Amino acid sequence: MKIIFFFLLTIVFYVYGGYCLLLWILSLFVQKKDNNSVNFFPTVTFFIPAYNEEKIIRRKIENSLAIDYPKEKIEIVISSDGSFDNTEQIVSEYINKGIKFFKESKRGGKNNLINKFFTKMTGDVIVFSDANSIYRPDAIKNLVKKFLDPEVGCICGKLVYIDDSGSLVGKGESLYFKYESMLKNYESNFGAVVTGNGAIYAIRRSLFSPLPNEVPNDFAHPLEVRSRGFKVVYEPSAIAEEKATSSIKEEFSRRVRIVIRSFSAFIFYQKKFNFLRSLNSFFFISHKLLRWFVFPLMILLLLINFTLSGYFYQIVFKLQLLFYLIALIGWIFDKINIKIKIFYIPFYFCLINLAGTVGLYKYFIGKRETVWEVAESTR
Repeated sequence: MKIIFFFLLTIVFYVYGGYCLLLWILSLFVQKKDNNSVNFFPTVTFFIPAYNEEKIIRRKIENSLAIDYPKEKIEIVISSDGSFDNTEQIVSEYINKGIKFFKESKRGGKNNLINKFFTKMTGDVIVFSDANSIYRPDAIKNLVKKFLDPEVGCICGKLVYIDDSGSLVGKGESLYFKYESMLKNYESNFGAVVTGNGAIYAIRRSLFSPLPNEVPNDFAHPLEVRSRGFKVVYEPSAIAEEKATSSIKEEFSRRVRIVIRSFSAFIFYQKKFNFLRSLNSFFFISHKLLRWFVFPLMILLLLINFTLSGYFYQIVFKLQLLFYLIALIGWIFDKINIKIKIFYIPFYFCLINLAGTVGLYKYFIGKRETVWEVAESTR
């Protein structure tokens, strides 16, 4: 039992600490390219899908039109996925002001929009965004400059969460994405960033292929590009901002959907490319695959620890109980609107890992997600 205990402990530590440490060490031996002084302006299509986004679509349009990029080299495309609020009326006001507008009469999901309207996009580079993502003026200029390297096929920007509510979920989400950004920064040294973010990432138009409806585009595109032999890199100076989720229920549901769709992408692209037999497998397994199984491993670790005697095992067992107690108190405090910082890390850690387990369970019983449900608290 002790061997199993240390094996499980090692896996959990590796997923949330060891992998990052290993990447940092390996990165010390990689020569980094400096693109900061590069002026490179490929033609860009800025693609923004929208579904019932009347609350924020005007701000998104104004933000997009103000992007610092040569106007003759960028087209801004907004596509409505069967919106039935005032989204389409608002977008229509900007058709003669530099906005291209495509719409579907019935909702089919983001990937349906991408697949259907891709042939109408003219840019050599496609930048994908979300309707609630607000770009810094230089975001696209900074995002695309690494395409000067012909080996680069996909570039992921940096998402910064703005937490106006002060909720434990919002603070946890913000910290989680800071950690994710650090991982991407290290993975970028090897051209092997595992996943992008729907708020801000770009691919070469020449590498596009139709996406299945049940996969997340920001997860599928990096997998596709990397599996075809091109680099996927990270550009931290390309920044988009979003309002953080403030609702526990919304964040949990969102995380469950992410895992269902991401695991669907894993299965699809593993069948298509068998990428687990390549070097890609090290980054993918370390960053994503193991993480989806962490919560049951944590519970098993606790149960095995309970059966072991000895001072060391007693200390570890009590530390685990304390961690879960703090997470539980954090959940209770959030319910009664008490904000204490010490609770948000254990609380959010348990939340996202439990969501991962639920997402896998739903996948294996046949649940699929083909459309994206927005978190209202982020609008």
